[in-house]
Amino acid sequence: MRRAIASALMIALLLLPGCGEREERLEEGFDALRGAVTRAESIRFQAEITADREQTVETYTLAVDYDGQRTEVEILAPEILAGVRAGVSRGETQLLYEGIILGAGPLDEEGLTPMSAMPMMLDTLANGYVELLWWEDERIAARLFAGETSALTVWLDSESLAPQAAEFAREGKTLITCRITGWEIS
Repeated sequence: MRRAIASALMIALLLLPGCGEREERLEEGFDALRGAVTRAESIRFQAEITADREQTVETYTLAVDYDGQRTEVEILAPEILAGVRAGVSRGETQLLYEGIILGAGPLDEEGLTPMSAMPMMLDTLANGYVELLWWEDERIAARLFAGETSALTVWLDSESLAPQAAEFAREGKTLITCRITGWEIS
């Protein structure tokens, strides 16, 4: 019996350094992504967005292009809105399209909209306070404060560190979810 207990303790002690290395890799991975986003001259990706407005659910496919100063978001789907673009830079949003006015009001008091979500994600990745990091299905998951009462959770590929999914929540209620594809950063 003593031998079994001693063996179990030895195995646990041998595994502890591996846990520390895995947690260190988690922090280093997220810090590497944060640094890359902060220094990026350009970031491009597509996002499939679902916005929950309590009475309705809206879905969009967006193309996102960040040039180091300004983020341009273009709606690819639904087809009726395809081509609508928003240019977003700190404190300024411009909606660009011929003759269409969108009911694109905010989902929360902090101004979160389907068009502002991806620029807000990039800003939060670069500057937001990290609340929690963990491993989920071999992906790096991070929850960051995205405003006074809202949070961004993002899931990263553990090898490439490319964001694969994100979710904005306010007071525990999910407002926007997205699937991210085609992440390119330079």
